[in-house]
Amino acid sequence: MAPQHVEHVQDWMNQMHQLANRADEDGLGFTPDTFGRSKVVDADADSATFEYVVQKSDCNFSNNFHGGAIATLVDNLTTAALFTRERKYFQYAGVSTDLHVTYVSAATLGMTVLLECKVVKVGSGLANTTAVLKDKATGRVLATASHTKFNTDSRMGGGSKL
Repeated sequence: MAPQHVEHVQDWMNQMHQLANRADEDGLGFTPDTFGRSKVVDADADSATFEYVVQKSDCNFSNNFHGGAIATLVDNLTTAALFTRERKYFQYAGVSTDLHVTYVSAATLGMTVLLECKVVKVGSGLANTTAVLKDKATGRVLATASHTKFNTDSRMGGGSKL
């Protein structure tokens, strides 16, 4: 574990938590709790591991972690993994072009899960990440995922000029 990488990604997550919790005329943003309830437990230059406790609002009627909630967690935290260090590209979060989740086993209400996110490649236009969701207590794999991001730096006023 490299403390500077943990601190870097935690700072970015705190900023995203503040943005997601801002209210406008339509109310709160779509994912206000994802960043605030996720804890960075390890990080290096190209990966980050997060801890998350499954709550009632994350569950379906069977009290299992809802697939849509898992996909949202993967989307947000694989993006957070891009911010473990300064990069030439992806100064902003970019937008998703592909998100694929394979659900392997159920996660239940109250379970503490670990999401191990890896940055596979970052280029000027695309970033590729992967994730593995595990039961913290047993290490059992619950889901695997891949996530592709498109760089929007040039549209946001910085970074790459595609």
